[in-house]
This record gives sequence, C-alpha cells and structure tokens, in this order.
Amino acid sequence: MLKNILYVERLKLKRSKLWLLYVMGPLLGVFLAYINFFKNYDLFMQPGDNEWIEVWTQVALFMGPFVLPILVGIYTALVCRSEHVGGGWKQLLAMPINYSVIFLGKFLTVVKMVVISMVILLVFFIGFGYIKGIEGSLPLFTIAGFIVRGILACLPLILLQLTISIRSKTFGVPLAVSIVFTLPAIIVASTSLGQIYPWTQPMLAMSPEDESPIQSYWLFYSLVIGTFFALLLYGLWNFSKRDTY
Repeated sequence: MLKNILYVERLKLKRSKLWLLYVMGPLLGVFLAYINFFKNYDLFMQPGDNEWIEVWTQVALFMGPFVLPILVGIYTALVCRSEHVGGGWKQLLAMPINYSVIFLGKFLTVVKMVVISMVILLVFFIGFGYIKGIEGSLPLFTIAGFIVRGILACLPLILLQLTISIRSKTFGVPLAVSIVFTLPAIIVASTSLGQIYPWTQPMLAMSPEDESPIQSYWLFYSLVIGTFFALLLYGLWNFSKRDTY
C-alpha cells in the first residue's frame, strides 16, 4: 500500500517543475558559500587547513539554516497542494487506506526530494571547487558524511512542516512559517536552544566538528531522534483525528 501511495505522490508532482527547485536551491547555497569563502580567504584559512573543508563550513552556514529549511517548506506545501484543491482531501480520505500510510507516504516523498537536493548540492560543491581551483585533497567521504547527517537532521523539520502544510489550505502559510522561523536560525544556533530548534539542526549536523557549537554529539543526536519521534507521533495523531480537511 505504501508503495502505491509513493507512486501516486510521484505522479502528482510530475508537472511541478521540481527540477528548478532541485537546481536553484543547492546552486544558491554553493554560490553564496564560495563567494564568502574567497572574499574572506585569509580569515578562514589557517596553516594546515584543508580548503575543501573550510569551503564546506560556508556551505553548511548558508545551506543549513537558510536555503534548506525554505526548500523543506516548499516541498511539504507541494505534496499537499493537490489535496487542498477541489476537495482532494475528502476524496483521498474516503478511500480504504490507513491514514498513517497516507501521512508516511507524503513524509517519505519529501525526504526523497531533500535527498535529491542534497546530492545535487554535493555535485555543485565539488564542481565549483574544481572550477575555482580549490587546493588540497578532496575528503569525499567526510563531505558525504556531512550530507547524510544534514539529511537526518532535516527529518524533524520535514515532519513539522508537513503537519503545518496538511492543515493549511493555502500554499503561502507553510512557506511563510518556514521563512519566519528561518530568520533567527543563526542566532538560535549559538544558544542551547539550537540543538532542539528544527530550523538549526540541519546546519549543526552539516558543520565540521571544529566549527560547530555542538558540545555533545551524543546529546545532539539524542535530541534529534527524540524530536523526530515526538513530531512523528504528533503528526500521525493530528492527521488521523479528523475525517475531512
């Protein structure tokens, strides 16, 4: 059943021109990162530093708390858009499908969209690096690890934004929520609240250890996992408690 839901979700998004978001979001994050890196090269680079890692810290800074959360807000709004038009929720919920399967199908669809965006981010990061002549050996597995960590840290935010998108009949509300709560992300990241604030968790996870304000990675990932399960249970409960939207 879940496989069928995922297939239907993919069909509904087929005409959404997602490739523009997949390209423009990562491109913006990487572009800003390289501009800031070369503009402040002497400040970032110290003897013995790897240029690739130092550039990546700027990718995490721009992509993590700004571009990525806004993309999540857009993606979650997109997967709910067709249901908000023409009584789509009534038709969908009238079918003999468990509500939790519908919710999980939309959640996994957004996760797939985020994974695609992050893979493209990695491609742009490496491509721009070679074009700009970044020196030193490319720590591919280290960077890939940051990518995976960023995706995992996005899961609570996806659940939160999906729950908002399901309840919001207009496309602009979840996007506005994403933008409003993204704006203070950098400030919150430097406080103890940053580790439980869904809009900063991706940035913290994507940042190299020596650049991150995380004091305890065990505590941080425990909080990410705890936030994920709390939002998952709430999202499933919130979605199933009403018959129509």
